[in-house]
Formats: sequence, C-alpha cells, structure tokens
Amino acid sequence: MIPVATNELTALASDAVGLRPYQERAIERLRERVRAGARRVLMVAPTGAGKTTIAGHIITSAVGRGQRTLFVAHRRELISQAYGRLVQMGVPQHLLGVIMGADTRRRRAGAMVQVASIDTLRHRPKPVANIVFIDEAHRALAASYRDLSSYYPEALHLGLTATPQRADGKGLGAEYDELILVASPRELIAEGYLVAPRVFTVPKGALAGLDQVGVRGGDYDEARLAKLLDRPVLIGDIVAHWLKHAVGVRTVVFAVSVAHSRHIAERFRDAGVAAEHLDGTTPAADRDAVLHRLSTGTTTVVVNVGVLCEGFDLPSLKCAVLARPTKSVSLYLQQAGRIVRPWQGQQALILDHGGCAMEHGLPHDDREFSLDDRPKQRRGGPSLHTSAVKICDECQAVSPAGAKVCDVCGFVFRREELPDEEAGELVEMTASPAALSTRRQPRVAATADYYQHLLDTEPSPAWARARFLSETRHRPPERVT
Repeated sequence: MIPVATNELTALASDAVGLRPYQERAIERLRERVRAGARRVLMVAPTGAGKTTIAGHIITSAVGRGQRTLFVAHRRELISQAYGRLVQMGVPQHLLGVIMGADTRRRRAGAMVQVASIDTLRHRPKPVANIVFIDEAHRALAASYRDLSSYYPEALHLGLTATPQRADGKGLGAEYDELILVASPRELIAEGYLVAPRVFTVPKGALAGLDQVGVRGGDYDEARLAKLLDRPVLIGDIVAHWLKHAVGVRTVVFAVSVAHSRHIAERFRDAGVAAEHLDGTTPAADRDAVLHRLSTGTTTVVVNVGVLCEGFDLPSLKCAVLARPTKSVSLYLQQAGRIVRPWQGQQALILDHGGCAMEHGLPHDDREFSLDDRPKQRRGGPSLHTSAVKICDECQAVSPAGAKVCDVCGFVFRREELPDEEAGELVEMTASPAALSTRRQPRVAATADYYQHLLDTEPSPAWARARFLSETRHRPPERVT
C-alpha cells in the first residue's frame, strides 16, 4: 500500500474550473472536513446534480499529485459512465483502468485510477488506493462493500448517493462519519439545473389491498405485489393515462416483476405505441440496443424491472410511469430522478399509479438526511418521509398542502375539515434520536447564535439548515433573534 499523504488535501481539487457553483462549494466543504480530520465522508446530491463530475474533479487533481484512486460501482452502466467522464475530464487513458468481468480492453493493472465493479473486486487482487469512492453509497452496508472498506483502513473514503435512506431503516453511520449535502432539489430547480416534474397520482385510499401484501426487507413483498397489480384493469389504466398525458414522450415504466413488465409492454404495443421490455436477464448487447432505440426515439416506451432505477442518464427521457407502490423512499426518488434533467425546455411528468407521492411526498421536496438509523415506525403510522400534499379532484395532480389552486388545471381546492381532537397529554421529548447516538457526538453546540452565523455565511437558508443539522445533530431553532 502506498503511504497516505500527510496532508490529505493534496488529493482534493484546488481549482474548480468547469464546476457549477454548488459543486465548487461542496468540494470546498469537503476540504474543510478533511482538514478537520474526516476520513469517511458521504456526499449527498439529487439525481442529476453531477456527483460523478465532483468525483472526477477530485480524481483528476489526485492524479496530478501522484495519488491513487479506486472508484467502485455495482452496475456496468455506472462503470462505463464514470470511465467516460474521467476521460472527458482529462485523465489520460494509460493512467485509467477498469476492473470488470471480461473487460480486457480497458484493463490496466498498474493504472493510478481504477474504476471497478464491486462483484469483480471480490475475486480479484485489490489495487493500491489512497482514495476510495463508492458510487450509489446507500449500498455501502452490504457485506461486499464492508469487506472492501476494511481492506483500505488508511484511505480516504468518499461515498456518493442521491438517497442515503435504506428501506430497512439502517443508517449509513456504520460506514461514514460525515455527511455533506451538495445541494437540495429545489435549489437546483431554481438555478435551472433540474426541472420540477408534474406529478399525477392515485386518489388516497384507491390502492385497496396493499395492507394484505406484507413487507419483506423494508418494502412490499414483490411476488404478492405482482399478483395484486398485474390485472387488466390496472394495466389498461396505465396505457390510457399515458395516452392522455404523455403521448409521444419518451418514457420509462417501472414494474414490479418480469411478468408484470412484459404485460405492460404488450399493452402499450396493442395500443400502437413502440414499447420494449428490459430486465436483469436481458443480455448486455440487447439492453444497449433497446436503450439506443429509446435515445433516438425509435422506441418511445421502455418498461423495466430493476434495471433502470440507477445509473441511467438520458435527458430526453421526460416521463416516468410508476407502476408499483414502494415503501422505500430511496427507490421512489431514484425512479423519479430519471426524468429531471433539463432537455429542450420539455416538461417532466410522473404518472404515479402506485401512490408513491402520497406515501413519500413530491420527489423534488427538500429532505433532511442523517447517518443515523431511522426510528422504527409504528405499524400503520405515517411515513417518516411523507410531505404534506393534496390531490386535485379534477386532474389528480399533486400540489403542496398549502396550495389554494391547482397549478395544473386551475381547480380551486375546497377547505378541508379539521380532524377531531382526542383526549390525551403531550409529553416532552428531551432529545432527538440523532442526539442519543453514542458513536458520533456533535462537533458544534446547537445554539441559536451558531445558526444565525450559518444564515449569514451560507449561500441560502437551505444550506444553513442542512449544515446546522449535519454539524450539531439537531434541527435548527424555529426562530432566530
């Protein structure tokens, strides 16, 4: 193992040429945390924010300073995407290698930068590395990633993800000690880097029978869910809604099983729509051909199960059909994130037949992330990630709870009746679950003065709020004097 440099900052970017302002700020914050002694940092940014670009900037700087880097991902598409981005950012190909299955064309054992498949690494000699990146780091608690992490005890470990929540509620604090919020969805929408999708969802209570499906691994049992959802009436609704709202728009559909996916694709074809199916068993060459036809517009709709949730970037893709409910906010956000990159001014559209927006809120809501385990939820209780939303009675579009008029069709919302109050006594909560952690103590006292300092120095209140939460393990005070 090459010794780690005394000053770890020599491996980080000192010049933010070509970066967006928020990416530049994120790298500077990473520099601050490394300067303070951080060794394991999770960087969180919405899909489309350019996590690979941030990693590429750090890696190109590391190459210039003689540092060796390992970038690890779990999908072939992610590996090829990272490799291509690094070449684009100036890493010479003779310094860049790929460790993945039978890929011998890009295999360069002595290269300073290695982009590797986690599955392949389990059976190959590990390369020397001073910096280890984990892409889609919400997977970092899996045994293969934990084993890899333990192999590099002296390295700087950097995780990248849009969704640090796990369906099983386990936090990533077992693997990372710091969390940096690169940017929030609404910030990136306001700055024009992402687009806010229009969301159509099912009326509340319309998905009867989900309480009978059962939960496995933090999400609905897929076999029983497939039997519930794969019915002609639902499939017909999917096609009819698409013809009404998104006809001609390049679309990805997320199904719950292979049979369900094939069934949906067949119904689209019956309606005269060019539609194809993908699943995990589709050969790589066939998968590439399908996605190429989607990118050129020869195919309009691709229905998939478990293939296109992560690492698939096609800006012209502007409609996502959610043909399955999920209790996983991460899966929901990953699916919705496929369509939010700007493209020729076209509107993004989500047709949510699974009621995911009712379960988890709008996909572009700002969320507070933590490395802590999620408190266990009472059976039948509300989702911890649910944002207040209301559904338009006229067009079923999703709007914030405070909206008085539907911004899609102009329908004036009726005033909702307040729930009855029940007898009971509120109890004081003296500490948040995060504050009870014994593994990671707050770095800064949670004071109103410190929050005011962040409001004065951070670029926006959202940045100040996120940093206060990250550094104190407490929510910011409601009012600052």
